[in-house]
Amino acid sequence: MSLRKGLTLVLVLFLAAFTATLMVAQETTGGLQGTVKDASGAVVPNANITLKGSTLIGAKSLTTDAGGYYRFANLPPGTYTMTVAAKGFTTLKRSDINIEVGHLPTLDLALKVGAAETVVEVNSEAPVIDVTTTHTMTNVTPDVLADVPHGRSFQSVIQFAPSARNEPLAGNTYGGTGGSMPGSSGNGLNVGFSIGGAADSENAYLVEGQDTENISGGYSKANVPYQFIQEVQVKTSGIEAEHGGALGGVVNVVMKKGGNQFHGQLFTYWEGNSIDANQNNTFLQYDPNASNVGLIDPGTQLYRGKKDSFHDLSPGGTLGGAIIKDRLWFFVGFAPEINSLSRTVDFTPADPTVGVQHFTQDRKQYYGTARLDYAATQKIRLFASWLYQYARETGASIPSADPINTSFTNTSVFSPLAQYSPKIGWSAPNSTYNFGADITLSPRVVSTTRFGYFFDNYHDFGWPTSGVNLVWDTNVDATTTDNAGNPVPSSLFGTAGKTTVPYTGTYTLFNADKHYQFDQDISFFKSGWGGTHNFKFGYQLNHLSNVISQNGNVPQAFLHVG
Repeated sequence: MSLRKGLTLVLVLFLAAFTATLMVAQETTGGLQGTVKDASGAVVPNANITLKGSTLIGAKSLTTDAGGYYRFANLPPGTYTMTVAAKGFTTLKRSDINIEVGHLPTLDLALKVGAAETVVEVNSEAPVIDVTTTHTMTNVTPDVLADVPHGRSFQSVIQFAPSARNEPLAGNTYGGTGGSMPGSSGNGLNVGFSIGGAADSENAYLVEGQDTENISGGYSKANVPYQFIQEVQVKTSGIEAEHGGALGGVVNVVMKKGGNQFHGQLFTYWEGNSIDANQNNTFLQYDPNASNVGLIDPGTQLYRGKKDSFHDLSPGGTLGGAIIKDRLWFFVGFAPEINSLSRTVDFTPADPTVGVQHFTQDRKQYYGTARLDYAATQKIRLFASWLYQYARETGASIPSADPINTSFTNTSVFSPLAQYSPKIGWSAPNSTYNFGADITLSPRVVSTTRFGYFFDNYHDFGWPTSGVNLVWDTNVDATTTDNAGNPVPSSLFGTAGKTTVPYTGTYTLFNADKHYQFDQDISFFKSGWGGTHNFKFGYQLNHLSNVISQNGNVPQAFLHVG
């Protein structure tokens, strides 16, 4: 696979008349704006506003401008409390302000004349609404993640967004024997997603603003357990220039953070064959015992294997809190997923001496995360995050389950036992790193910087790498004769399709996928001029590489009798 390097310089200037637009390249935050007035409707300049929240390190403070306008940027999603104080007015305290990723709601406030020592608390007013957004997006917030049924990773909530749907034909199992060859039939993890009618590969999948797509196929290559997630944002239209490569949608995962109060959870998930139906799907196959007469195909069978013994166990836990209160916060999580399948197959039809054999397939995935947030000053805030995913499977190649209908033949038993060695498997280390800072240069100028790195490397192991795989093209019985008319025993050749060595045509030595991403933007906010406006300049660097070594594990020869 050739190396692809991309260097994109993005200079964007947005001027929205009579309104303002929140624009952040590595969008993992929201904002809040509004005007402070008195009871008569006159604006209140130089009012002190302080904002505190469970997901915000320390507090953010500013003063209103000459027009009574204020604006907070780069707010982590969550619930906030605002306090407003001005000379000659009572202090106003407004709680339960909900901030979502990518939204800039407007909250206008009215102060009453009185002593500043008097505090008026407001917590029953209507929720703040974002009337400035020009794009369509769905925010899957913590209450939805907690209360609405979904799967165990962020991909399962993508279809909560309008125009987003599950697209099974765009998906394939993670890894799998031989991996996924570029341009082959399957993409994605379990399934793919179509957003606005676009293909799965036309979507952007981000974790904390970092691209995590497979370069060859464009599909999502990162899983995040929902216990690690603060919010999932799905944009379906009106996507900004920073995401110019996304012709479908943009899915962004925002990870949880620590807080001044220690918080955490323990959780587990278990699933087993005792509470499940048969997981083996029915498929159509030719009757292996039927004869092909002329141009007529042999008869077909609806084949379904017997139920396997399996279990799926996923314990885990998270913990967050303050290392230094109001200064340094942490969040960590660990969630392994252990899958085991057992299958018994009778090889007697192929070789009575082999008889009944027992096979196991074990897959383990380890999810881990760690994050630090640091308030160097009230104007300088830094963060570093790490998401780790390691998947490994042994016994990846196992024979088909014996048929429920005992008159059918399990054709996989005619392959050699070595084809199903428990040593055959694959592994795929996967990591995402993010480092960033937001700096309030002034009440009107905000700088945001982020560097991210994503790495994934699928590779197979356990396959033989020496010898030759011989495949018989023709079934020869005892009545076959050679050129001299002498009988030829079938054992000299064997059954059609029978092989001698475990073989895969897509043996992957490595499939290394790397993303380096740097984003820098500066936003300037201006009120007046008939409204409030946002000017933004940004620079983005993407360096992507995908190096693949894939081939047949051994030479393969086809033998045709006659």
